[in-house]
Amino acid sequence: MTKEEQAQSLLSKYLNGETSSEEAAQVEQWYHSYETQAPIAKGRKSEIAAAVLLNLQEEMQQKATGKTYALTSLSQLGKIAAAVFVVMATGLGYWSFQKKAVVEERFFTLNTSATEKKIVVFSDGSKVIMAPLAQLVYPQKFNKQDRTIALTEGEAFFNIAHEENRTFIVKTSNQLYTKVLGTSFRIKSFKNQPRISIQVATGKVAVGNTHQVFGTLVKGQEISYDKINQSAEIKQTAIPLPVELKFEGIALEDLIAKLEYAYNIHITLASPTLEKLKCTGIFNTKQSPEEILEIICSLHQLKFSVTENHKTFNVYRK
Repeated sequence: MTKEEQAQSLLSKYLNGETSSEEAAQVEQWYHSYETQAPIAKGRKSEIAAAVLLNLQEEMQQKATGKTYALTSLSQLGKIAAAVFVVMATGLGYWSFQKKAVVEERFFTLNTSATEKKIVVFSDGSKVIMAPLAQLVYPQKFNKQDRTIALTEGEAFFNIAHEENRTFIVKTSNQLYTKVLGTSFRIKSFKNQPRISIQVATGKVAVGNTHQVFGTLVKGQEISYDKINQSAEIKQTAIPLPVELKFEGIALEDLIAKLEYAYNIHITLASPTLEKLKCTGIFNTKQSPEEILEIICSLHQLKFSVTENHKTFNVYRK
């Protein structure tokens, strides 16, 4: 095992509360070797874990550049998390800092009690419905490259707004990630359970970790990740997750794009003149795409054809 892998393994155990007293002291020593502060309180460890989950991938990528960093004007939490990041990026045996100022990124942690649910709506229009006893960590503002949040505990349903050039990433424990452009899915990730479950309601998602991509899931599929064996199994969802599809005065070309992502199908328009036709309606993914297109076409005196496999549609004037 390389020094980098040793650091990753030890940090993962520390964040999950599985380290011995000696191992925990070693992790905290990494921070103290930068600047002496009070010992890390137990209540702060979940916050450190959340920050690490959100930044792990980016910091590991910086290893390839050979850069080292000094951290100034950060909160105690930021210093601890960042010190751990650098140790993971450079290995246990060697790490150093150069005096450079960095901008502190602000994160929020949201929890639900045993009797409540919460709905979070982000600036891009993406929505997260948190089940009871869940914890979500998200940045104050998404960056230009991607939209990354972390489900650090519990269950949540995600309805992600489509952005062609900026993926949405949900990180969970064991360095597992779910990456999408725009779709909806449910994640169950509990610390005291051996498996993480991801079910796709609409569109498609990619699931993997820092070592590999386990696969791309489409509507009606789910993946079960075994934390102990670090293996994944993809299968059909026994009971599909229904999702509301609400359209309010949007252009037909935009509606088609949403249907394509929701059902993993392809729809063409026979004429460019059809693209700007306005459409309004509330549907549900329990309905077939044929049923929805039938209603939409009736509003504008249109018709559609479909291939035998029900995957390709063409909309045209009567």
